[in-house]
Amino acid sequence: MRNATIIVWLLLSAFLLFSACSRSPTPVTAPASEVANQTAAPEASPTPPRPSGPIEFTDVSAPAEYTSNTTAGPSGKSICRRRSVTGCAFLDFDNDGWQDILIVNSTAWPERKTPRTVLALYHNNQDGTFTDVTQQAGLAVEMYGIGVAAADYDNDGNEDIYITCVGPNHLFRNLGNGKFADVTARAGVGDPSFSTSAAWFDYDNDGRLDLFVANYVDWSVETDQLCSLDGKNKSYCTPQSYKGQSPTLYHNRGNGTFENVTSRAGLNDPTCKSLGVALLDYNGDGWLDLFVANDTEPNKLYKNNGNGTFTDEAVTAGVAFSEAGTARAGMGVDAGDYDGSGRQGIVVGNFTNESMALYSNDGSGLFTDEAPKSGIGKMSAQSLTFAVFSSITIWTACLMCLRQTATFPMTSAWSSQTSSTPSRRICFTTRARRNSKR
Repeated sequence: MRNATIIVWLLLSAFLLFSACSRSPTPVTAPASEVANQTAAPEASPTPPRPSGPIEFTDVSAPAEYTSNTTAGPSGKSICRRRSVTGCAFLDFDNDGWQDILIVNSTAWPERKTPRTVLALYHNNQDGTFTDVTQQAGLAVEMYGIGVAAADYDNDGNEDIYITCVGPNHLFRNLGNGKFADVTARAGVGDPSFSTSAAWFDYDNDGRLDLFVANYVDWSVETDQLCSLDGKNKSYCTPQSYKGQSPTLYHNRGNGTFENVTSRAGLNDPTCKSLGVALLDYNGDGWLDLFVANDTEPNKLYKNNGNGTFTDEAVTAGVAFSEAGTARAGMGVDAGDYDGSGRQGIVVGNFTNESMALYSNDGSGLFTDEAPKSGIGKMSAQSLTFAVFSSITIWTACLMCLRQTATFPMTSAWSSQTSSTPSRRICFTTRARRNSKR
């Protein structure tokens, strides 16, 4: 009897254990406050980081159906204005989310019979190709163009175009239907000088873009100087042979017109021989300042005083001259936080044997040229740097004329540039300074 009782209890225990194991566990719901505080586990990045090493580029001009012939001016004449090459801009002129390309063009000397040359606007077809839409866009205008600045000056949502020229300049308003209208006369921005670069910026923080125009030297056909290296043949004169020209500042009135406020703003300086301009807020006060690169004249660092005026602080800031105390032939310039300090530095392209300048901003209003220590100085010593672009990597565009004796380091591929001077070529080189901070 006792054994039977034990067997019954064993069978009952086994049944209860089996029933408990076969039941589905009841889910436990966490309090809402705990659920809200939970953080989802990070997902793996869909694209792995780019491996370290050199960045390579491929010329896709032909497959993209992008071809542009640029004209540099007179043939066989060493004339001052022929020293300048033309610029270009990426802009989304039709607001389709794809960057289009605008190429600035110059024109041939009057006595030289060549086909008519105009600007070139290429529409991005969104498939890796471009279509020339210059004619239908209303930009088939002949001029001696040099530079371009694109921005929405009238706040209508469309990017407009300002072209700097060997006087007068041109402002093309984007009509929003794929067409542009030349509104230079009405806007009052047809600067008649030898203009090189331009920048749109809101210097008085009124919500409207104003316009700064950099001008070069006081040159014309009538004032062209005769310079010679051998006493017989005409050659290019240095900028010292000509008087400088003051930059121009146009204030946006908000009604489609501008006012020349150069003198009132304290920017009237006829000693300037400017080729490049960069925007930056070097002292972090919320007002955009200007750095102007001058050719054979001291550079300018115009501090925005916040009251509609500017003060040149280049000398005290340490960016007017080289470390040797001499003015260099400043050309291309850009500003950016290249060292990860949170402050904008400045990179300037100079003439052969002058090296580039790489100014580090210490935050107190002073700059130090780090080009020699960074290696950029040595690498760029034999380069004639016309343009620069600053990011983590500093890009430089170098120009070589085969008629001159200057040589350049073959650190990258050379590509020909079609112009009225076949001997002109452009060399693009990369210069990088890695930031060790993380």
